[in-house]
Amino acid sequence: MRLELSSEGRYALRALLYLAWTGERTPAQRISTEAQIPRRLLARILATLSHEGLVESEQGRNGGSKLARPAGRITLREAVEVVEGPFGVTNCIMADRICGVGSPCALHEAWEEGQQAILDYLATQTLEDFLSQNPSGQLLPEPRMVGKARRSRT
Repeated sequence: MRLELSSEGRYALRALLYLAWTGERTPAQRISTEAQIPRRLLARILATLSHEGLVESEQGRNGGSKLARPAGRITLREAVEVVEGPFGVTNCIMADRICGVGSPCALHEAWEEGQQAILDYLATQTLEDFLSQNPSGQLLPEPRMVGKARRSRT
């Protein structure tokens, strides 16, 4: 079992980090291309982020999107929950039912505590923190070279 974000959650974080990195109003096409986010999905993500007050968007010739507040004031938890919704243990690990209704399973409390630890950590990390840990500005990993020798960058 894996704890991970939906593709929409991953793309939303990518878009927010890209906007934090540029620090300016950026057209959706540029965000889509450079952050490698499908254009149609990006439009929906930016609308959600705008509705929730994380992004400001303007239409038109000089339009684009930018962060609605400084990157140091947007936590990773807030960014994720805006798109994914609030987290909670809903499906029981031990049985095919909603967990916590009636009598929770034996693992319910441990699972909730682990999830809460992750959420607490994400609440301490901001977009700015992430960028300061990646001074190269490289937001995406380099493409994997399968079956090809990597060229040296010297």
